[in-house]
Amino acid sequence: MGASLFERLEPDAPRYRPDSADEQARQRVEAIKRHLEQVLNSRQGCSQSSPELGLRDFNGVTQASSDLVVAISTDIRRSVEAFEPRIKVTGVRFQPDPDLPLELNFRLDCQVQVNHKEEQVQIEVAMHGRDGYTRVR
Repeated sequence: MGASLFERLEPDAPRYRPDSADEQARQRVEAIKRHLEQVLNSRQGCSQSSPELGLRDFNGVTQASSDLVVAISTDIRRSVEAFEPRIKVTGVRFQPDPDLPLELNFRLDCQVQVNHKEEQVQIEVAMHGRDGYTRVR
């Protein structure tokens, strides 16, 4: 294929090279993770235009720890399914870390459409007790 109009007007400009399929897939997953971090750090009821956006406030909940983990897992799944249409959650698992007792770690098993096919992706969610921030990796 020949040079674009702008490439012909500026022959010394660096040439645009489309990203490889693998790079496009990586960029798509990274964009999804950034968006999930925003969604999961929102609190339900804080958005006037979308009051169901975000996670519920679990501070002061008087459930047993296993019930709390189930409630948080369910809320994560609900939030992701409602506000991130690019992925389909197939599972949410709690993964405790004995070295970080104030952190709740979850693994999301997801299907993502990349390069015209469904790919399995695992996304890690870490809810930090000390600063209340949820990180997505």
